[in-house]
Amino acid sequence: MSEKMKAILKDGSSLAVMNVAQPQLAQDGDVIVQVMLAGLCRTDLYAAEGKLKTPEKLILGHEFAGIVTDAQTDSFKAGDRICVNPLLSCGQCAHCHRGSQGACAKAEFIGIDRNGCFAGYIVVPQEAIFRIPQAMPYLEAAYAEPVAASLAVFKSGIVPGEKGVIFGANRFSQLMQRIMRLYGFENIDLYDPVAQKGQLEDSSYDYVIETAINTEIFSELVAKVKPGGKIILKSRNHDSVSFRMNEVIKKEPIFHLVNYGSFQESIDLLASGKLDISNLVDGIYTLEKYASVFASSKESESLKPFFAPWD
Repeated sequence: MSEKMKAILKDGSSLAVMNVAQPQLAQDGDVIVQVMLAGLCRTDLYAAEGKLKTPEKLILGHEFAGIVTDAQTDSFKAGDRICVNPLLSCGQCAHCHRGSQGACAKAEFIGIDRNGCFAGYIVVPQEAIFRIPQAMPYLEAAYAEPVAASLAVFKSGIVPGEKGVIFGANRFSQLMQRIMRLYGFENIDLYDPVAQKGQLEDSSYDYVIETAINTEIFSELVAKVKPGGKIILKSRNHDSVSFRMNEVIKKEPIFHLVNYGSFQESIDLLASGKLDISNLVDGIYTLEKYASVFASSKESESLKPFFAPWD
């Protein structure tokens, strides 16, 4: 019989910490990872609330770092310190070859389509795994996913010197602004669409980026971007957004929907010491604290909480 581990398990509409079987190697390329730290984000909350389509039973979580304990591949060995790209794809199709893994017909997302990392162990394919430096703290390595998500904005072709604004009052918008400034984007504003509503001049930005969208914010994005400018959509909002086509068409903006940048670049940036994430971290909690952590995260996205699956 398989050994047991603790996990935050979604079973239908219920959520609980359960003792479940540890994952096993099933096919060539599989790697078993002991999860050391796992971050909570908005996507996990959507999955927990049933706002995303998931299997009936699912271990949540997709941002993590850990240690390899076993592998059915020569590429990794027990003891390797790693982090993981949660977006899994075939790696062979035209979409994958051009860097659009999210469009892959076989794409899966850890913690949404298959079991996630709010558990003692997880099995992942070798292609999704990235080694981390020996000196890198697991907390920083577990932050590689949101850093890679921030790097995706550069796929839009924006360049330093252009004037831009990030919509959102959350840790992700702050992280993105810090990263962009490290890449030479000095003229990048941060805008809280609630607290600062009405304070931006219309048609004043070469590009606008959203990190939390709804219908009202979409209208503001269109209003604030210059004619022919770029509207960069980044968040994974589950709600529908409506808009008036005539308001959009008359400005002829260019839309870019972006997913992830390079995970290796994300790790290198964190390892450089140039990116400070210390004041974007809430705390480290046991899995048993999930209910209060989930509840507080629904109220505020200013700081990222982490789970340590091991007491």
